[in-house]
Amino acid sequence: MNIGILHEMSSLSLRSLAASLRDGALSSGVTASTLQQIIGVRAAKLSACLDSLFQSGMEPAHVATLAEAMADSRDRAADPASLFDLVLSGPDVPGIPTADTSAVMRTLIEDAREEVMLVGYAVYNCRHLFERLAERMRADASLQVTFCLDISRGYSDTSLSSEIVRRFATEFRRKHWPWPEKPKMFYDPRSLSESKTDRSSLHAKCIVVDRQVALITSANFTEAAQERNIEAGVIVRHHLFVERLAGYFEGLIASGRLARLQLP
Repeated sequence: MNIGILHEMSSLSLRSLAASLRDGALSSGVTASTLQQIIGVRAAKLSACLDSLFQSGMEPAHVATLAEAMADSRDRAADPASLFDLVLSGPDVPGIPTADTSAVMRTLIEDAREEVMLVGYAVYNCRHLFERLAERMRADASLQVTFCLDISRGYSDTSLSSEIVRRFATEFRRKHWPWPEKPKMFYDPRSLSESKTDRSSLHAKCIVVDRQVALITSANFTEAAQERNIEAGVIVRHHLFVERLAGYFEGLIASGRLARLQLP
């Protein structure tokens, strides 16, 4: 049974078909002229589809219900333009909108009501970006803020992993987060492995707000990446997509694959 033509029809055409099948001209039989009024030059294709449905045992009222259900589903489907936005940073190109990634992040932070999760690889000279987030935490104690960051072992650094973590925490507190409100911090212990073959990086870069919206971006939490570099990202407002993204990092935390970092 080929009903592909029904998927190609607009919601309006599907509703017109349903009305005609239920108590209009098509309720007493299919005619080419009626189908042409509904779908135009593709009337023959629709006629073949209806014949197939009738031969399978469906009555006109059943096909009408099918058409209405497809129209309802079509109308409830979100416009992709409302679910995704490109975030392009860098030199202007005529006809292509660009924006500083930092401006987009600040907007997301302002809109947060329950939680903010920031995942990043490099952090450098970004105190001004985090300051507003700290202010939001100060104003609303219920706002949950979580960082998942990479802590790397330098090429020739033979220090204990605990010492590298301590240095990172001290530097992060001094340079990037000097405020009394402390976010929850996590890192991937594998990045500190003394074995190069076992070492890995937490290389993802994203921000998730309230499980409703996420920015996935090439930009690190650095001044250059946020305001000067050529970077590309996408804002996603699809709830299930965003929930899955947040759930992945939550799963890494819950399973112990990401370790807790205590700030001084």
